[in-house]
Amino acid sequence: MSRNRLGEIEDRLFTERRIRLYGTGVAVAYALALAWRLLHGQWVFLSDGRLRCVDFGWMWLSGKFAASGNSAEIFDYSTFSAAQLALFGHDNCPFITPYVYPPTYLFVTYLLGFMPYLLAFAAWVLVTLLLYGIAVYTIIPRPVALIAAMAPFSVAVNADFGHNGFITAALIGLSLASLERRPRLAGIFLGALTYKPHIGMLFPLALLASRNWRALASAAATSVVLAIAAALAFGFEGWWSFFQTLLDRHATLSPDDKVELALHSIFGLLHWTHASASVSWAGHLIVAAIVALTVWAVWARPIAHPLKAAVLCIGSVMAPPYILLYDLCILSVAVAFLVRDGISRGFLPGERTVLLSCFAGLFLVSVPIGPVICAALLLLTVRRIFAYRRLEQTAVAAANNSEMKVLAGN
Repeated sequence: MSRNRLGEIEDRLFTERRIRLYGTGVAVAYALALAWRLLHGQWVFLSDGRLRCVDFGWMWLSGKFAASGNSAEIFDYSTFSAAQLALFGHDNCPFITPYVYPPTYLFVTYLLGFMPYLLAFAAWVLVTLLLYGIAVYTIIPRPVALIAAMAPFSVAVNADFGHNGFITAALIGLSLASLERRPRLAGIFLGALTYKPHIGMLFPLALLASRNWRALASAAATSVVLAIAAALAFGFEGWWSFFQTLLDRHATLSPDDKVELALHSIFGLLHWTHASASVSWAGHLIVAAIVALTVWAVWARPIAHPLKAAVLCIGSVMAPPYILLYDLCILSVAVAFLVRDGISRGFLPGERTVLLSCFAGLFLVSVPIGPVICAALLLLTVRRIFAYRRLEQTAVAAANNSEMKVLAGN
């Protein structure tokens, strides 16, 4: 099949009407599935009436402790674990997690402590989902973009566990969307992203490569202000506890050696294939170094901003070893930037088919498929960069030839 023929088929298949129809269908299916699970004791509640043990529980508890003025107890494992057991029950959780986030995250969970658990859970999912939608709509201001952003399976997983993947994706999306025109505001969003520092570790590299000093200074200032404010508000021991939890991990990066985490990183994929810890780390570090060099090379050159943003979004998922399925909401932001560039300059043959394949791949929940999807999206973006650079070079060469002919005629 010729490239032009493939592009024509994709033009007929991937219409805005069909994307809206399919996206709505998938989103409604998620909502119905969650409602069914709620009625059958598999979401929020168990069949015996107890609360289901999910990640949102420790977030809500951290807010309760902070709101009651007992912030120090958040960082005491025995007290915090006892509170989780009291909330969910002793035989209900696969493992009890300590508070593993920087104390700046308490600014986010603090308000949850003033609400009952069920109200807090509902408000958390809906408000963070709204922020995620706003970020995507900022990149592509079309209703169909919002509908499509609700379709990836990582969205359903995030709602299921009540986690923070929506906030992470929103901060990244809003930062990159405002970077060109409002770099200081972009820096503030990046500074807030330090609640998950491993996700944002390539952003300073990109800002340095592009010499965006205003965004870099704004991000650094926001990070410092938040760090000091968190220490003053919730106690300096929170930072010491955070640094300890970074080191107190097992070889699998799980906080509990009896529980295997499905990490969607190169490290996680190699570990899933039963590779040794040294091989898993070596493979991950090699790929992370390649991704970092790619980010630097792309951001140091005059390339269209949506493509730069897509590369950085994908890199922010590929570089850290600790990436879970709900974190893959970030890839929705990467795809939004790719589609934005496709809308403005046209799609290359096969691009939309690959994007659809990546969407389908997220449903392979038994496989740490994240690195494969990231690699496909990164190759798609790099291909697009080279394709349009060749077109620009050809256009420049044609313009120069025309000018030479005119001069020769004169």
